[in-house]
Amino acid sequence: MKVKYYNWSGITLAHGDTLVGFDLFGDAVTWETLKGYQTIILCLTHGHPEHAGSLRSLLESPEAQGYRERIHLVSSPAVTKHVNRSAYVPTQNVHSVQDRECVTVAGATITAFTWVHMPLLPPGLRPKVSYVLQLLAHPVNLAKIAVQGLRLPMNAPQLGFHIAFPDGATALNYSEGVHRLTKAAEVARVARDLPAGALFFAVEPDDVGAIPRWVETLGPKSVYLYEAHRPWRDLFHLPFVDLTSYACELAERFPDITFTALTEIGQVAE
Repeated sequence: MKVKYYNWSGITLAHGDTLVGFDLFGDAVTWETLKGYQTIILCLTHGHPEHAGSLRSLLESPEAQGYRERIHLVSSPAVTKHVNRSAYVPTQNVHSVQDRECVTVAGATITAFTWVHMPLLPPGLRPKVSYVLQLLAHPVNLAKIAVQGLRLPMNAPQLGFHIAFPDGATALNYSEGVHRLTKAAEVARVARDLPAGALFFAVEPDDVGAIPRWVETLGPKSVYLYEAHRPWRDLFHLPFVDLTSYACELAERFPDITFTALTEIGQVAE
């Protein structure tokens, strides 16, 4: 299983002649980078701008015409309706799923599960005020993000995806659901019902202390970390995680697990 990172939360898993894409967003995502696979499964975790914001335009682009019959779209009903509003993806290839529902495409079984989004503001009153003031110091950029959100299904359910390939390889994309306020019972349920060898999730600065507990509960063989909001943090001059160093810290704590920090656009990992 080959992993490729596209910035934001955009990740693809290449396995045989099947490509599974999660939250593919931004200029790095093109049909040139996605070509060469018999089946393309596009999974969207939720309707926020940096997740569902540009997939519709990608699907409707002229370059996409030759891929029509091999594309499958998997997400919540609200997100699939928004993304496929122009019916570019054939109806039989659109899979609207909810918590614990699954679909099988080209032998790969995709199971959805719900999670609660990571907090947008840091803990403590003073850090919260500082964060908000930093956002307000860039009103034009803040307004652009807000306008993007108005056109999207922002209140759609937040879904993670468990992928089981025919040869037994498994992956779990927990997206932005692993953080300091995540419920232990939720993670235990996922670990019990949807165990996976590879685990993917986003990291925010204020959640680094909570993550080891969830890694231990989920018990993967390999973990891939990424920063879902790093471009926005850079834009607003907000603190961020040194993912490479953090991955090394986690590897020292869990020597039987391989940790990979996904930080560079186009980065490939096995």
